[in-house]
Amino acid sequence: MSIVVRTIHGRQYAYVSRREGKRMIQTYLGPMSRPDVQAAVDGLFEEKGIPERLRRLFWDTDPESLDLSRHATAIIERVLEMGDLQDVRWLQHRYTGTTIAQVLTLSKGLSPRSRVFWNLWFGREEPCAP
Repeated sequence: MSIVVRTIHGRQYAYVSRREGKRMIQTYLGPMSRPDVQAAVDGLFEEKGIPERLRRLFWDTDPESLDLSRHATAIIERVLEMGDLQDVRWLQHRYTGTTIAQVLTLSKGLSPRSRVFWNLWFGREEPCAP
């Protein structure tokens, strides 16, 4: 999920952009001049840590010390390896498809079984072994 702020005729308008399957959906929040819209945008930018329901996946580390940007690869690996469908939905809202695809391609922290499954799930072609 991401915030898109567009300027139209000198005014700024906020949208929330999210992925639903292969489509990107943008939901109109309103003009940035409204205090409730500004508060909603600020609240979405302030998300720093992982949600409470995902903390069960990080039993071996302090969830408070995880930074969503700095530790993106480790978070994506852990969710894809041990998370459920709701966790993967959060992952898709939080990270771009490109970032998830890079982890699927380059990560050594995913089991071969998980890598093949998630490549099929996301509609990516898994290279065949020679």
